[in-house]
Amino acid sequence: MDIVGFEKKYHNFYAPVFQINVDGKELAEEGVEVTDTTVDISLDSADHFSFSINNPYDVGKKEFKWLDNDMFETGKEVEIRMGYLSTLTTMILGQISSVRPTFPSSGIPQMEISGYDLSQQMMKSKKPNSWPEMTDSDVVKDIASSYNLKTSHVEDTKTKYPKIIKDEDSDFHFIKKLADRNGYEFFVRENNIFFRVPKNDRKEIAVLKWGESLNSFSPELNVANQVSEIEVRHWDPKTKKQIVARAKKGDEHGRDSGKKSGGDLVEKTAKGAVVKVIRIPVNSKEEAEKIAKAALDKLAEGLIKGSGECIGLPDIVAGENIRLEGLGKKFSRTYYLEKATHTISSSGYTTTFDIKENTI
Repeated sequence: MDIVGFEKKYHNFYAPVFQINVDGKELAEEGVEVTDTTVDISLDSADHFSFSINNPYDVGKKEFKWLDNDMFETGKEVEIRMGYLSTLTTMILGQISSVRPTFPSSGIPQMEISGYDLSQQMMKSKKPNSWPEMTDSDVVKDIASSYNLKTSHVEDTKTKYPKIIKDEDSDFHFIKKLADRNGYEFFVRENNIFFRVPKNDRKEIAVLKWGESLNSFSPELNVANQVSEIEVRHWDPKTKKQIVARAKKGDEHGRDSGKKSGGDLVEKTAKGAVVKVIRIPVNSKEEAEKIAKAALDKLAEGLIKGSGECIGLPDIVAGENIRLEGLGKKFSRTYYLEKATHTISSSGYTTTFDIKENTI
């Protein structure tokens, strides 16, 4: 959707609004004065929120009305919605993890509430566990069920392992490791766990043009860590044979066939293949191929990194594609969003975002 479409959807961006519910109670209706709120939505870490309360202290009664109220106890569930007028989108469903009051030398005390999405529960459990004869995706579903998270967005990893072992990692970081070895993304949105192949091959959700709808954009093209081939090797003591698997330039997931990848660029400079060898225990060539492909994709997506800013658009979230125009032939293209920060304050509603891309 271009900016004209967004203007129709969001009432010409008139009257940016946020709505915060804590433990099922809407703060505005409870008399809580919130001055600003921010939501960070990321592919690489738990989503985060924060908001500032301007009236934690009742001057007339000389009491800390909201600071001493159990409404803002840690662990309470928070839902934050953002948008314009009556068109609001749920940006995060999470839990309070931090309460930070400020008592200035002059002026009225303030209070900041912050927390993370529901995946923060998964960061606490560090109990060892194991699963025999299961796929990584089956393990993820099993872990997610213990947190009452919906698993319809968990995609099948297909490869079944004799035994999958979890040591002292938290459930969150363990699932992150499983995602990395499959070349998958892992994150939690509302009550849903996402464990999936990156969607950088889908149609863009927004089209922004510099000088019009795109306020600013700062990209960087960097080939320092790029390779043209990943090779995974392991000596199998049972068969007395070497297991070898390779992933080469051209295999990158979601690459634009009409453009060059980091592998193409470094191979041209080096006048030959630039190979990174990974030596790691694997159970089969199939597993080695999956690891090689995941490692190549991880490096390739770092070819272009950048950040931008636009008017507040709830549609812009990590894990979606965005098209940016008016940036010249090289940088006018579709990018994959890896982070988005939505802020509503006295200055209005703005969205900043980080992108990544594997071709140019």
